[in-house]
Amino acid sequence: MKKLIIALALTTALGVPLSGCNLAPDFKLPETAKAEQFREAEDLKVTGKWKVGEPAAHIDRGAWWKVFKDPALDKLQAEAADGNLTVQAMEARVRQSRAAAGQARAGFFPDIDGNASATRQKPNAVARGMAPGSELAIENSLKTGLTLSYELDLFGRVRNRNKAAKAEALNAEAMLQSMRLAMQADVADLYFLIRALDRERGVLSVSVGLREDGLKILKKRLDIGTITELDIAEATVDLENTRIQYQDVIQQRKEAEHALALLLGKAPGEFSLKPSELPRRIPVIPAGVPSSVLERRPDIAAAQYKLAAENARIGVAKASFFPTLSLTGNAGVESNVMSNLFQWSSRTWAIGPMLTLPIFAGGENIKALDRQKAVYEEAVADYRQSVLVAFRDVENSLSRLKTLSRQASSQAVAESAAKRASELAGMRYENGDVGYLEAITARRSALEAQRSGIQIQGERLRETVRLIRAIGGSWTPATVPAPETGVKKTEQKKKD
Repeated sequence: MKKLIIALALTTALGVPLSGCNLAPDFKLPETAKAEQFREAEDLKVTGKWKVGEPAAHIDRGAWWKVFKDPALDKLQAEAADGNLTVQAMEARVRQSRAAAGQARAGFFPDIDGNASATRQKPNAVARGMAPGSELAIENSLKTGLTLSYELDLFGRVRNRNKAAKAEALNAEAMLQSMRLAMQADVADLYFLIRALDRERGVLSVSVGLREDGLKILKKRLDIGTITELDIAEATVDLENTRIQYQDVIQQRKEAEHALALLLGKAPGEFSLKPSELPRRIPVIPAGVPSSVLERRPDIAAAQYKLAAENARIGVAKASFFPTLSLTGNAGVESNVMSNLFQWSSRTWAIGPMLTLPIFAGGENIKALDRQKAVYEEAVADYRQSVLVAFRDVENSLSRLKTLSRQASSQAVAESAAKRASELAGMRYENGDVGYLEAITARRSALEAQRSGIQIQGERLRETVRLIRAIGGSWTPATVPAPETGVKKTEQKKKD
């Protein structure tokens, strides 16, 4: 008895369960699709080999947007970090998961409750085996003390429940990192969209003015009979279509600005972004090797932690088939009068084990285990799908960036040629070789080529943001210790 009490005391002090075997399957990451290199990065210099991805979602993503060297974007990212409500909601969910993990850990400790009671009873003579009508004195009972209950974790039920809760907390933290990364990417994406629309609006404004001038010239020609009304009608359609494009760009900018305000946690009426130039520098982002993407992407880490949690819950479900052994006890004082209640002679105690053995539950335990195995299989499929989606995202971004780069090269040639044609038409107009309408037409063509270049430049910047998001927000390979289960064991430090 003394040894049992000493072991229980040590368990309580250290938070270590008195446990036996563990019924949960050994956890290891399931096989997934592999790729030594990204196919769309075949013309890039990539170093590294495939290895099993180890979650690195706890590593700081870094201020990756600083690669664009845009102070306005840096300021917006800082505002979004403080004001984004979706991220704040996810942070609250992380705190919930951490609290749930703390609740699960409480199973390692005994439950100790204090109690006190006072009763006054008039006994029944017949119930006491006495003659009816016998007078019995009124009895008083005063009790106070402690009760204790502690489950000996013989089959790992408590341990696996604790493992599952810890993995769920890590899952929530990885999802928080994924949400932060998505928010940061959305801020950058909308920022570059707005900057491109600002440039487009300027070009379209000039283009509208040129078409208005051209229409005035055509009306004069109509008056002198050198053209027909068909020419006027076509020029009017061209002018109005350009005005529609101009208004459409203005509306697109407003909607993008409103969406950006939402990301910053502000009402659209409280936020405005002044027009500015579109950055011309496109940073080159190395994608690395596919296995490193599996480490950096927080959604992949979240899927791995989900797998670990569901694997541990299989152990919990299996433990329901086996006996539960608990140590129970109570100690206190008992007396019939208050004056003697706290005397040494009034002490009382009891201690002993209690064994609960499941005999019949109508198949509930069997179906609970079947259900949990199916939940785990679902998590495996989700994890494998997440890996495939990650590879697809990177391949798509790499492919788009290569295509946009080729388009930018062709567009630069076309823009240069259109600009030269506009200059030549202007010189010929000054020399009297062509009319003003021909010079305006050449200028309009140059503006259209410039607008196409702006659109391609804006899309290259936005696609670069998407690539950074696809590879996990950072392109510096992360190095973390290899945990026993393939899942990071230490919890992410809580950020202020």
